[in-house]
Amino acid sequence: MARLRALFACALPLVLVTASHSPADSLLARVRGPRVAVHRGGFGLPDQNTVARFEVARGQGADIVETDLRASKDGVVFLFHNSRLDKVTSCAGEFSSHTAAEIARCHLNGLERGPDRFEDALRWSRGRVVIDAEFKSADVVKPAIDLVRKHRAVDWVYFQVGNGLRIYRAAREYDSRVALEASPRGARAEHWLAELLAKEDSRLLLIQLHPDFLSSDLLQRIHASGKVTSLNAWQLTPEENGATCARVFELGIDVAVTNAPEPCVKQRDEARALRTDSKPIAAQ
Repeated sequence: MARLRALFACALPLVLVTASHSPADSLLARVRGPRVAVHRGGFGLPDQNTVARFEVARGQGADIVETDLRASKDGVVFLFHNSRLDKVTSCAGEFSSHTAAEIARCHLNGLERGPDRFEDALRWSRGRVVIDAEFKSADVVKPAIDLVRKHRAVDWVYFQVGNGLRIYRAAREYDSRVALEASPRGARAEHWLAELLAKEDSRLLLIQLHPDFLSSDLLQRIHASGKVTSLNAWQLTPEENGATCARVFELGIDVAVTNAPEPCVKQRDEARALRTDSKPIAAQ
C-alpha cells in the first residue's frame, strides 16, 4: 500500500501529460481516460452480459461495457462468461459442446430467455458505446473477429487477449486491424509486457494492469508507448461500499472497470473537471 500511496502523489501530472497526446484513431480517442467500463454491464444481476443491461449501463453514463465471448459447437458467438452452462442457466454441460439452437433454449437464471449473441450487441453498440469483449477461449477468436468485420465495428470494439501471447498471436495473425487489450500479470508480467511493446503494434490499444503489477515507472512507460491503461477497480479497493474509481483515476490509469457504475461515473466526471481546472505540465 505504501507503493500505491507514492503513486497517488505523482499520478496527476502523469494524467495531464498523457491527455496532451493526439489520438491515433477514433477508438483510441473513445478509450483515452478517464473512462468508465461497466463489468458485464452490471455484474451479479440476472441480466448481466445482455444487451438490455448494456443499455442500462449506457444510460448510467458508461463509456464502455465489458463482456465475455464464447462460441457454440457450430461457431456462433454468445455473450457468456462461464465455461459450463451449469449454475447460471437451466442447462448443463460445456458451453462449447452445445449448438446455438440448444443454447438459445437454455434460460439464464432469473430470465425467461437464453444468452444474447455477440452479433446482437454489435448491432446495438455501434455509434452508442464501446464494447470491451474478452476472448474466453481460442475457438471464439475468428468468428468474433468475422462479426466485427461484418458490422464494420472496428472502431467500436476491442478484444481482451489475456496474459501471455497465445491469444494475442491468434487474433493478430487473423486480423491486423482489430483493437486488442493485453493483461500481463504474474511472474512473467514484465517479460510479456516487454515483448508486446517491442512489437510496436498500433492496434494493441490497451494494457490492463493489476495491483501487483503497477508502478509510476510502468505507467509512464506504457503511456509513452501510446497505449491506454485499464484496471479492475475492485482489485485495488473492494467495492462493497460503492465505487472506488477515483483512486484508479488518481493513479493516472485511463479506464476504471467497475461493478458500481453510477458512483464511478460521478468520480470520472470529477476527475475530468480536475484535469480541466489544472494547468498543463508544460505551463507549470
